[in-house]
Amino acid sequence: MKAIKFFLAAIAMTFAMNANAEWKLNLGDGHFTVNADFGVYDAASSWAGFGLGATYQTEVFTSEWVTLDWDVLHFEWNAPFDSPKYANDLNFKTGLRAYSPSFAKGHLRAYTNLDMGYDLYLEKDGFTDDVNTFSGFGLDYGIGLQLNKKFSLGYSLIFAKFKFANCKGHYATIAYTF
Repeated sequence: MKAIKFFLAAIAMTFAMNANAEWKLNLGDGHFTVNADFGVYDAASSWAGFGLGATYQTEVFTSEWVTLDWDVLHFEWNAPFDSPKYANDLNFKTGLRAYSPSFAKGHLRAYTNLDMGYDLYLEKDGFTDDVNTFSGFGLDYGIGLQLNKKFSLGYSLIFAKFKFANCKGHYATIAYTF
């Protein structure tokens, strides 16, 4: 909870710092990003796995210090390496993504994101083919480095709150923006 408060306070201070800031919201001006994730997930059982996702995002605020994008819709599917047909985690989220100014001769910029929404966990019994379904609140927090206008590398910390458990995942992320 302290991280969320710090993140929101940092954004508020950034808005207050610059009088030349520009607010804008045009959903037609957005872009798609696809990502592949690799890491560990601790749900009903712990597993190493992968994820595939897509995000539609649009810029809502820009200043000389920060660019703020709205992740309008973030969809992601996570599954274990050894048996992707037996355990699946589906995410539908929205949130904010903040970018630093460019550095290293304009080629790099850092980012952080916070997405919240709906998490659906499906687990199939290998013996009876029964499917157990759990749904709950999901939260993703990520940090990373945008290497150029198209590619980025990062780290995601994923939380989910289900009736049966609190789940957590650590993922390395590679993304491509269209």
